[in-house]
Amino acid sequence: MGRYIGKRLLQGVVVIVGVTIVVFVVTRMIGDPVRVMLPIEATPEQRAAFAKQIGFDRSIPVQFVDFIGDLARFDFGESLWQRRPALDVVTEHLPRTFQLVGAGMLLGVLLSVPLGVIAALRPGSVRDRLTVTSSLLGLSIPQFWLGLIFIVVFAVQFKWFPTSGTGTFKHLVLPALTMALPISGRLTMMVRSSMIDELNTQYIRTAKAKGLPYRRTVGFHALRNAAVPFVSLAGWEGIRALAGYAVVIETVFAWPGVGFLALESIERQDLILLQAIVFVIAIIVVLFNIGIDIAYKAIDPRIKLT
Repeated sequence: MGRYIGKRLLQGVVVIVGVTIVVFVVTRMIGDPVRVMLPIEATPEQRAAFAKQIGFDRSIPVQFVDFIGDLARFDFGESLWQRRPALDVVTEHLPRTFQLVGAGMLLGVLLSVPLGVIAALRPGSVRDRLTVTSSLLGLSIPQFWLGLIFIVVFAVQFKWFPTSGTGTFKHLVLPALTMALPISGRLTMMVRSSMIDELNTQYIRTAKAKGLPYRRTVGFHALRNAAVPFVSLAGWEGIRALAGYAVVIETVFAWPGVGFLALESIERQDLILLQAIVFVIAIIVVLFNIGIDIAYKAIDPRIKLT
């Protein structure tokens, strides 16, 4: 196990460095913070002075060499927008994203497991068809639209929850629910499919023939074996939420997480801050993937990690 983790960490370092370098090259090709951050009436002398101040007057190869040296020290420099160390800005916003993604994933799992199991017990029944239909509906609705509907109905009309921001448990409910519904739809379909396969296997039939309690047969034996593909998909959903559509939900609800910060850094052409965001998210994704592999081994000891 230790050798495997070390191998994955080494591969992760390569991935992190590669992703960060790609972001550096792309941002230097399409971004111009001098033009964005200075007023239109700024003189060429002022633009040249500002470019020298932030280090953008040097050639791309020189900037790249300096960037690699700073990357080795985990030093991304100061945010062009907030005038603070970029890594500090990212780590300040990161807990909010963890809070949102964690709440959304937890709610999605709590909804999907019982719904998927109940549907699998009687395939083709009314409750099975209702579960499949609701899951597909949850997958089909765009999250930004779903979030706006929640705001209009539950925040504006009924005034049960705040429209945006953070601070209390009520602020978390609508963003977490917006994130959880599509996740629960995909996970419910996975649980249903895996449980139907497991319930038709020979060992489950043997357990029933021996007179083992039905709840133990379904809830322990079948569900445990169905957990491996479920964990795989749940881990992928967590990565997608963290590195992808959390940006959409945080923007809709003005949730001050890393996704919302990334969008603002793009709008303000804060390339330094954007590089730090990508670097931190890449580290989290790599560690998350390793954690998923370890979870496989814990669920099914027969799985060999190589």
